[in-house]
Amino acid sequence: MNFQDLLDTKFLVTAAAGAVIGASGILALSALKGSESHSTRKTHPKWKSGNPRREYCTMHSNIIDTPEIIELREITQQHERGVMESTPDVGQFLRFLMRMLKAKNVVEVGSFTGVALMRMAEELPDDGKAFALDVSDEYVNVGKPVLKKAGLLSKIEYKIAPALDSLVKLKEEGYTGKIDLCFIDADKGNYPNYYKLCLDLLRPGGIIVFDNSLYADRVITDVTSDPNCYIHETNEKAVVDTRVSSLLLPMGDGCLVLRKNDE
Repeated sequence: MNFQDLLDTKFLVTAAAGAVIGASGILALSALKGSESHSTRKTHPKWKSGNPRREYCTMHSNIIDTPEIIELREITQQHERGVMESTPDVGQFLRFLMRMLKAKNVVEVGSFTGVALMRMAEELPDDGKAFALDVSDEYVNVGKPVLKKAGLLSKIEYKIAPALDSLVKLKEEGYTGKIDLCFIDADKGNYPNYYKLCLDLLRPGGIIVFDNSLYADRVITDVTSDPNCYIHETNEKAVVDTRVSSLLLPMGDGCLVLRKNDE
């Protein structure tokens, strides 16, 4: 690793640590407020309240979501699959990365209602583009009206198809080596495949973030069950892949962060 890589990696670690220590605290108030009535969000480890570290961080954080993100998060909280929303500390970390990278082209694999997508799109320049990949528009359509209200739809290109097909399509459209940031929060069985295709799309110095990389802590004790085995395979690959620098963070439901090495 050269000196620039060391600097970049140190910068990422510093920002990541800030996200873990600071941004994760907003869960206790902003994420969990009003969500206790939703059984899945109440019982899932990434949404449970009563964590002293998170509560302390809440008191020492000044992170404020836009009114449109608050609206979409409230809608998503009431959805029957609301547990699938990425936690706000992960969303804030994505916002940090967008600013650090000065990102112009981003890919989200698994958009759901679009909360994380909205956070990234808010950081894009006027000529930036967020490619939002999802296998169905059922969940996407939940968030579209709010994204439209926020004036962000012009920056978003939805690709409704199996994500592997959409990623191949992006390569065919000439985006190999041109994507600044990929956020992957889709079917866990394809994490190893998303790893390969997104790394091809990523520019040198670009970043991939895998959500749910601890999978409610299940991968700590069970690496053979489906889909734990695929998440664990991805985490293991990142450790030995000489093309990237990697960091597995205990924020939200676990985030595996990869930085593609400079050429």
